[in-house]
Amino acid sequence: MTPNKMMRMALLVSIVALMAVLLSACQTTASRSDPVVLEADQVRRLFVGNTVESYNLNTSFTSFTYYHPNGQAVQERLWSRRLGTWSIQDDGKICLAFGKRETKCRHIVSRGGKYFKIRLDEKGEQQEIVRYRYFSEGNALSQG
Repeated sequence: MTPNKMMRMALLVSIVALMAVLLSACQTTASRSDPVVLEADQVRRLFVGNTVESYNLNTSFTSFTYYHPNGQAVQERLWSRRLGTWSIQDDGKICLAFGKRETKCRHIVSRGGKYFKIRLDEKGEQQEIVRYRYFSEGNALSQG
């Protein structure tokens, strides 16, 4: 082998080795952190007596809900106000019902410092359906 070919071969080996190192640093799994299901006490601290801004990931609606300590919920969305009830189950699920709709109970998870309401999809996997964007102490809704 000539010195020129040996140099090319060494350069090629160096490039391949560098590429292997660079590619090994790439993540092969999702970069999102695993969600942690909140316990009942954690959910209480977030919601009881607070006004919460939520964003529905399916409808793209933003709503503001005051979670009264007595179990009443007042929500403003789409420029209208609706009344309902809410509670927290022992397993940490938050339950909500507005108007004549049936009560739905869902877990709240924390992922990457953000909070989400989840449900299980048809495969039994967690699906984020609501992102809670802001928690404000007290009733921040207008009294009008």
